[in-house]
Amino acid sequence: MHDEPAGLTHGAADHAAYIAHLSLQLGRLLLQNGSDSAHVHDAVLRFVAVFGDEAELLVTYEGLLLTVADHGQFRTKLGHAVQTTGVGLAVIGRIDRLVEDAERGGVDLARAAVELDAIESQPGPYSRWMVAAALGLTAASLARLFGGDWAAVCSVFVAGIAGTALRLELGRRHTNPVLIPFTTALVSGAIGALAVRLSGSATPALGLVAPGMILVPGVPLINAVKEMIGGHVSVGVSRLGFAGLVIAAIGLGLFLATAVTGVAIPVDAPTRILGVPEDALFSALAAGGYAFLFGVPLRLAWACVLCGIGSHTLRTLWMQFGLGIASGTLIGAVVAGVLACVFARAVKAPPVAFAFPGVVAMIPGAFAFRGWIGTLQIMHLGAAAPAPLIAETFSLGVDCVLMVAAIAIGIAVAISVLESPRRQISE
Repeated sequence: MHDEPAGLTHGAADHAAYIAHLSLQLGRLLLQNGSDSAHVHDAVLRFVAVFGDEAELLVTYEGLLLTVADHGQFRTKLGHAVQTTGVGLAVIGRIDRLVEDAERGGVDLARAAVELDAIESQPGPYSRWMVAAALGLTAASLARLFGGDWAAVCSVFVAGIAGTALRLELGRRHTNPVLIPFTTALVSGAIGALAVRLSGSATPALGLVAPGMILVPGVPLINAVKEMIGGHVSVGVSRLGFAGLVIAAIGLGLFLATAVTGVAIPVDAPTRILGVPEDALFSALAAGGYAFLFGVPLRLAWACVLCGIGSHTLRTLWMQFGLGIASGTLIGAVVAGVLACVFARAVKAPPVAFAFPGVVAMIPGAFAFRGWIGTLQIMHLGAAAPAPLIAETFSLGVDCVLMVAAIAIGIAVAISVLESPRRQISE
């Protein structure tokens, strides 16, 4: 049994089965576009409550299991498994509005079916080349935020555009979801590394690493931690495992790129901190690029930019006072969550549309890649691995875990405090 049985029509199927069919379609679209289990559970049950008597929903990594009761008739259906790292915040916003319209009585079941089909078939709000250019700018901004010189920034811009174009094309061809980040990291990393070698950059490693940073599945990582905090442990662990597999694929692609180009990724590298004005500028550019990737409507992109400035620049200011990066990340995430709630109320959009682009620049992609490279070196050296390498690799792993947890907890706390239980759609 699946959420889209062939030949299903309102007239040919009983009412409970039809409600279950549309509800599973709604839930699947939310999962495919980056919603967490709590949001999916809330939206599906609210939708069923409008047209049926009651329902029970089980959200698992293998799929959605829904039981609908309507006038004494029960129907249980199993939805398709959803394994994706994609994010479509415009889709999430449209579905949330559809549920609200249905609750107000403005949408009947037939109209809801038409709207869900329209949402599923509608292309993204931006062309692939617009997204590629925006992500190239994001990658270049991340290179600068990590202390890259201008030669590296320009090289990463070119590599980021090429890598994103390849990534989108592979996704359009329904390539294996683990092969996409591996191939993209290998190609974009090699392009960036060769470009920085030709340009004579003093920070060649960033030319290789920065194009891979925009591939890190930031939203699935954040959602994984939030799932476990919210009691959806099995889903959270599954998401975390898949996100970890994607990061490992990116790291392996970058590792092969180092072998091809001769540009090494140092495990032990100093953390460079920009001045606050420059950090604010490049944090804004990075957040704006992710707004294009996540499908945020252009009229709302300014809010993503402000969330990015508030979160990352505040973290930078915190670190300039000599305080830790993990605690700074937590505070930055809380600020992003608060700003997201304020903007969401002002423009009647889901908070997630602003919170995620605002904090994704803080995802510790560079730390994860350096830790992965260190792990590969330890595996290669075995018992001969030096103690400093082991200690640095372990430290990078701990930093990654703490920062991802800080982002997820910070957003969850801010939204849970400021949003009513019914509207916690990105907790």
